[in-house]
Amino acid sequence: QRGVKILTEEKQLYSYLYSYGKMHHSKMTSSFAYIPNQLFNDDLNIIDWGCGQGLASASFIDYFNSNINKVKNVTLIEPSELALKRASLHIKKFDKTIDVSTINKDLDSLSTTDFENNSNVKVHLFSNILDIDLFSLTQLIELIKTTFKGENYFVCASPYVNPLKTSRLDSFVKSFSTNSNFNLIKEINNRSGEWANNSWTRVIRIFKANI
Repeated sequence: QRGVKILTEEKQLYSYLYSYGKMHHSKMTSSFAYIPNQLFNDDLNIIDWGCGQGLASASFIDYFNSNINKVKNVTLIEPSELALKRASLHIKKFDKTIDVSTINKDLDSLSTTDFENNSNVKVHLFSNILDIDLFSLTQLIELIKTTFKGENYFVCASPYVNPLKTSRLDSFVKSFSTNSNFNLIKEINNRSGEWANNSWTRVIRIFKANI
């Protein structure tokens, strides 16, 4: 189902990574190049929304391997229990000292009690999730604003499908634009033929905001 089906069999995990893995990895690593080095002045918590098999988090840890000691916790959120378990294994394979938290829910089922808040800087990873209209964007935004106080960085990456899909990412960014210390760090729109592989597309939004 074009990457949105909740996976229930192990062979589906392999099939998904075979079909989309390289593209997702390239999209995320191309985004990380724009994250300022000052991010690593403090300890970090990573929140991987709709994480699948943890590819976004694993790519982050791999890309910034020299600063891995700054990553204190990775929270993985995914409705597929099978994919979530695999994601946890992937992250623990990188570094056993990282605390991994798993939440087996879809985004609309989340509440503030699912998360432990602390003073660490939060890095929110949205890999191929914000353009999907199967959940309430308004509810997600309210959850984030209620739950994640302090300094937050957001890395949002999706394929380019059409202007309506892209507008969901832009609406998400705009909802934080009035927060203190808001900064839109990078905005990229690449249609087919404008980026890698001549067929891959990407919509990237990277920003920070204090909540």
